Amino acid sequence: MRRILAWQICLMMIAAEALGGTGEPSRNDAVRWLMDMRQAVSQLNYRGIVAYLKDSHVESFQLLHAYTDGMEHERLVSMNSPLREVVRSAEKVSCYFPDTKTVFIENRPPRRSVLLELPDDWKQLSRHYDLKLEEQEYVAQRLSQVISIEPRDDFRYARRIWVDLESKLPLKFELVDERGQVVEQMMFTSLSVENSIPLAELDASTKVDALTWQIKRREAMPLGSLNWALGSVPDGFQMISYTRLIRTPTEHPVEHILLSDGFSSVSIYIDEMGGGIVKGHHKKVGAINAHSRMIDRYLVTVMGEVPVRTVEAIASGVRLQSK
Repeated sequence: MRRILAWQICLMMIAAEALGGTGEPSRNDAVRWLMDMRQAVSQLNYRGIVAYLKDSHVESFQLLHAYTDGMEHERLVSMNSPLREVVRSAEKVSCYFPDTKTVFIENRPPRRSVLLELPDDWKQLSRHYDLKLEEQEYVAQRLSQVISIEPRDDFRYARRIWVDLESKLPLKFELVDERGQVVEQMMFTSLSVENSIPLAELDASTKVDALTWQIKRREAMPLGSLNWALGSVPDGFQMISYTRLIRTPTEHPVEHILLSDGFSSVSIYIDEMGGGIVKGHHKKVGAINAHSRMIDRYLVTVMGEVPVRTVEAIASGVRLQSK
């Protein structure tokens, strides 16, 4: 009996040692997994089929990603209607919408994957989210480590990420709202990690006729030219960029301020319309909440994959500053 008890204790000690000496993985373990995932997303060559569930609608995309000479190249093509194609390189991001004959071009794009947003400052992130390793599960016939990301306040959504044990790529992603409902989900149904991917496969297949397509451009703006004050932004959200969207043929500009806490992003669009009154206009599509209000002759719209209280708080604090 004593020998059996000693053997059980020995097995328990071995299991505890495998977990780093304790029965509970630490937050630092989860951070290491996320750091490895961020590096894998940007520096590996891979292709696969991705299924997106958003607003009770499932879409499938073909994803190709190449890393050559320190540069990322990415191409995302929809496999069902509405047709879309996104091509990302070091110089620009081009989004093609053949059904509406619209192409959106952004020069000097952020170094960000189309899969999911990943933070730069993990210490800042831990101030607003609790990170924890959960069980291991299979996704697309690959064993993955599940990581839960729980917000510390009511201004953000929770997340769960399934990270491939072998490649460290994110195999599955869930966005969970304040009621505990999954409002957005991304999952690889097939994935192939390769030594290299020909750059010719990363070129856009959509052909654009400048005479019939509407072209939108995004231009970076100096922060000194910003005439807007943001008075009630929840703690942790920082300004990432200030740009101006230009649409042909009218060349009508729309200002865009991007805020992020590392995982959650919020966009502020400012459109000079002239006339009209909009009071507290709210709209929700899937995980995205939007809130609009008029300030003088400007229509200000705040939207993002955050709870409604977040967009309402940010919208209420936007103020026009005197030049």
